[in-house]
Amino acid sequence: MIKQSDKKIMQFESFMEELLKEEKLIGASVAFVYHNEIFYSNGFGYANLTTKQKMTADTIMSIQSVSKSFAAVSIMQLVEKGLIELDRPLVDYLPYFQTTDKALSDKITVRQLLSHTAGFPHEIGIANLVTPNKNELPNFKEWQEKLGISDETLASIQSFEDITKYFKNVTLDYSPGESWMYCTDAYAIVGDLFEKVSGLSWYDHMQENVFEKIGMTRTTLKPDIAENDQDSSRYYIKNDEGMLETPFPMNRIAAPAGFIYSTANDMATYLAANMDEDGLVLKKYSLKEMQKPYPNVEIPSPPNAEVKDIGYGLGWGQIKYKGLDIISHGGGYPGIRAWVAMIPEQKFGVVVLTNVDHANPQEIALKGIDLIL
Repeated sequence: MIKQSDKKIMQFESFMEELLKEEKLIGASVAFVYHNEIFYSNGFGYANLTTKQKMTADTIMSIQSVSKSFAAVSIMQLVEKGLIELDRPLVDYLPYFQTTDKALSDKITVRQLLSHTAGFPHEIGIANLVTPNKNELPNFKEWQEKLGISDETLASIQSFEDITKYFKNVTLDYSPGESWMYCTDAYAIVGDLFEKVSGLSWYDHMQENVFEKIGMTRTTLKPDIAENDQDSSRYYIKNDEGMLETPFPMNRIAAPAGFIYSTANDMATYLAANMDEDGLVLKKYSLKEMQKPYPNVEIPSPPNAEVKDIGYGLGWGQIKYKGLDIISHGGGYPGIRAWVAMIPEQKFGVVVLTNVDHANPQEIALKGIDLIL
């Protein structure tokens, strides 16, 4: 049961205003959903410091790695159609996929790909480096040199398939299924997997069979639409000279890993669909499959002592917070921090999207949960 009162909402808004005063935020877009209804949504601060455009609950923002849950939905839709089996090797569907140890990578299953248990190292880097405005990113060259990826290699990657084939350069850190390591690059393979199995465009499928089906009217995979919308956010990092606007996030090739654009209101609608038993995008058993953690792997605990029992399923993480079982995912990129969470047992969800590097959207979301549940 939620404590939906004007007093609780006022307390939350006071908390947000305090974060703005302390310069812990530039802008934030927030929404709460309960039993399929968005009962509160609002924007705080600025979406654009230059124009002083206010943030709203309908401001289009990059959700970064929260995109991974959408990518997993697309694969689960193929699972429901009998076109993919989660526990079959990935190489059965993408014969050209391999790492430096082909015998070992041939054992990686679709489930392990989606649950970050395939054995990939944390930072391969190729997915984020193929963005068209990479040279404008802070510290791009240092990052590129650290990862040892040449300009020629980056220029050669033009498709999902190219990303998959790049993994022949990757050495696994552990045997598949043996441990857990978050790897953004792994989800860049998901687009290739979907397209090769279905014969459809992943981008078109997401627009027609996920966004539009759910009713996410301001969600897109197209950077130009997101950037040029009249209510679109810009993103900032703090340096010695003040707030620096970062390049607009745009990366079609790595879209399944982190380049969907949405709004707080649309994401609240998405959370409702992920708690829906009527099968708006997936059947109930598929939603449960995505939300249960991969067994017998240890995931490092975050600094918040109240957050415990960390797990990761198929595009969704799991935490326990003050006795509540929360399904969640975060996202980050220069100038972007996002966190969304849902508590299926209570049909409750929260979305926090922010536009500055040092924001803590999880703290904001948990404060909302503390006040409202």
